[in-house]
Amino acid sequence: MNKEEILNKLNHYNLDKQNIIIIGSAALVLKNIKETCQDIDIAVTKEYNDYLLKKFDCKLEQIIDDHKVYFIDNIINFSTHYYNEFQGEIEDGYLIQTPKEVLNLKRKLNRKKDQTDIKLILKYLNNLNKNSLELAYLGDAIYELYIRKHLTNKGNFKVKDLQAMAIKYVSAKAQSNFLDKMIENNYLTQEELTIVNRARNHKVLSHPKNTSIIVYKKATGLEALLGFLELNNNKQRINEIMKYIVGD
Repeated sequence: MNKEEILNKLNHYNLDKQNIIIIGSAALVLKNIKETCQDIDIAVTKEYNDYLLKKFDCKLEQIIDDHKVYFIDNIINFSTHYYNEFQGEIEDGYLIQTPKEVLNLKRKLNRKKDQTDIKLILKYLNNLNKNSLELAYLGDAIYELYIRKHLTNKGNFKVKDLQAMAIKYVSAKAQSNFLDKMIENNYLTQEELTIVNRARNHKVLSHPKNTSIIVYKKATGLEALLGFLELNNNKQRINEIMKYIVGD
C-alpha cells in the first residue's frame, strides 16, 4: 500500500485517532521515507484493543512479549504492545512513530526487511541534518525548473517574454510571499516548517543588495524545503507545493 491507500484504509475502518499510534513501515510510508508497505501496524490502548475485538472479526496472528497481535482482514495489524513506548508525531491527522522511533524499533527487531528500512531512515535523517544552504542550492534549481516548465507549457512565447513572466515567481520577494501564504494557510507540516525555519535562521554572510535580509531568508527557507524533498525523492509533495504556488 502506498500513502494514499493507507489513508483510505484507515478512513474505511474509521479508527479512533485518539487511541492508536501508527508504527513501523506504515509510519515510514506516511512520512514518504518508504514507498509502500504490506499492512498497517498500529499500537492501541487496552480499552480500544477490546473494542476492536468486539467490532471486527479479528484473527490472532502472533504473540510478542506476552502481547497478542491481531489482524483485521489481513490489513490492520494491532496490539497493545508499544503503545506507551513512543511519543510520536502528527502526520495527516494521525499519531505516528517518528523516524527515530521507528529506527530504534527496527534495530531492535533487526530482521532482513528491517535492515533495508534502517538504511532508508538513516538516509532520511542525514538529509534532514544537511546544511541548509546546501539544501537551498538544490531547491533553487528544482524551483526554477518547475517554473520554466510551467511557463513554456502555457503557450508559445519568446524567451524574453518567458523571462519577464518568470519574475512573478522566481524573485526572492515572490518566493517570500508564497512562503508566507503557505504558512498563514497552515499548508506546511510541522517538519516542513522546521526545515524552513532552520534555513531562515542560518547565518548569512551576504545577500542581494536589492533584497532585504528577511525576504532573502524566507526565499532560502522555501528553496531548502524543496531541496530536502528532492533528496528524499518526494516528487509528489514537490508537485503539491509548486502547484499551490502557481495556482494550479
